[in-house]
Amino acid sequence: MEKQSFYEASQQWSNAKLLSFVLNAGTKYQSVDELELALNQHFLDFNTILHVDEDALREIKGIGPVKAKQIMAVLALHQALSIPKPNKTTIRKSQDAFLHFKHLQFPPHEEFHVLYLNRAHAPLACNQLFKGGLTGTVTDVRLILKRALHWNATAIIVAHNHPSGSLVPSENDKRMTRKLSAAADTLDIKLLDHLIVARSGYFSFSDQGLL
Repeated sequence: MEKQSFYEASQQWSNAKLLSFVLNAGTKYQSVDELELALNQHFLDFNTILHVDEDALREIKGIGPVKAKQIMAVLALHQALSIPKPNKTTIRKSQDAFLHFKHLQFPPHEEFHVLYLNRAHAPLACNQLFKGGLTGTVTDVRLILKRALHWNATAIIVAHNHPSGSLVPSENDKRMTRKLSAAADTLDIKLLDHLIVARSGYFSFSDQGLL
């Protein structure tokens, strides 16, 4: 019988076993299979590993400070490789804008990003301006518009993530959007959209008639 290649064999392994091999867990203290079992017992849904921190990982038997950092590095690499190259052409619809914010599906905390556009609605820059906790982040309208003037932008699209997975805008989200839109208008800058991003997709204020 022809032997399987390592790649062919790996296609049959679980995510936990693949991660166990990456961590080089086959030591005299713990085998690959033992670490795979520990990971599966700790994470009922293995995808939740994308939202944990080093302290949570170190609660798993067999994972110390070094292996926890290795896992965080693997997850960061996975996220970086998962982000498609942004479309540099004109932003015509919410789906075009979402390509610039797709990476917001991953962080376990809230982040607020701004896409600055020229008169033709082509991207000039995309900046992370604010970072918060699990349940929210504080935004500063003045800083958003100061950056817009720096980039000589005539339009902006903002986005933030909901680590909870909900795509329903909060009342605070709605108030902030109205406040930012009104302030931007005074500077002849157009707020084109506000996206809420979660692992399941995104919510567009513009598409829903809220702008």
